[in-house]
Amino acid sequence: MTDGDGDMDAGGSGSTRGVAADGRSSGEGRPSGEGRPGRPRSAPKRHNGLSTQEEILQAASRLFGEQGYAKTTTRQIADAVGIKQSTMYYHFADKRAILVSLLSSTVTPALECARWLGEQRLDPVVRLCALVTFDLDTLLRDRHNLHVVYHLPDLEADDFAPTRAAQTVLRDAYRDFSRAALDHLHPPREAAELAEDMDLVFALVEASVSQRQWGGEENRARYAASAQRGSLRLLGVPATAVPDILADAEQALARYRAYRQEAEAEAEAPVRQGG
Repeated sequence: MTDGDGDMDAGGSGSTRGVAADGRSSGEGRPSGEGRPGRPRSAPKRHNGLSTQEEILQAASRLFGEQGYAKTTTRQIADAVGIKQSTMYYHFADKRAILVSLLSSTVTPALECARWLGEQRLDPVVRLCALVTFDLDTLLRDRHNLHVVYHLPDLEADDFAPTRAAQTVLRDAYRDFSRAALDHLHPPREAAELAEDMDLVFALVEASVSQRQWGGEENRARYAASAQRGSLRLLGVPATAVPDILADAEQALARYRAYRQEAEAEAEAPVRQGG
């Protein structure tokens, strides 16, 4: 089945590529040199500072919001970015893969950050604080106007399944980080008692979604700072220690962002070079 202008739509591609358990499309994060070769752009890059994949998601989100998911074609998305469809298919198998990646884009970045943080030699409290900080920033920025995409009338329940699965994995990462922080801070019995309420840390972060619906940047920043402090208080961190923990968390995130920039540059190389 095609999507109206000769493009293969999400339902008829026959592709088994889609989303892994963490919500990523199977083409995301492919090492350079693997998968299909990149193709040159059909027009100059339009959004400086964004990767091709991010441009595709940005354009798709805008078009989905303006004319609906069903009426948007892959050709329209590629034209909006200024690339050939073959280049778009290097990043996403079909239109549904773009949709799923959009819906999961509030979860996948935090999962990737959690994995990286888990591999670093960090104070357990700093590790959790860094995840909270990064996750809040992702949710509150709402880069792709997901509060619009989430309410599109032509989406089905199955479209959200990968996102829900990814949220479960992320919640478990919060639990693991929280318990490690408690064990670091408290004797075993006290740590066990406090652990019963540690899902509240994840809940504090998830509650920030409502902040995208109302309030400006100032209110969002105020909520983020409050959620950071609140998560540390739930751990029983002394107030005097909070500033240093926040500073150390920011340093860890600076290293993570540098790591991500390097990885994204390497992933873009095959597309820039063509093939």
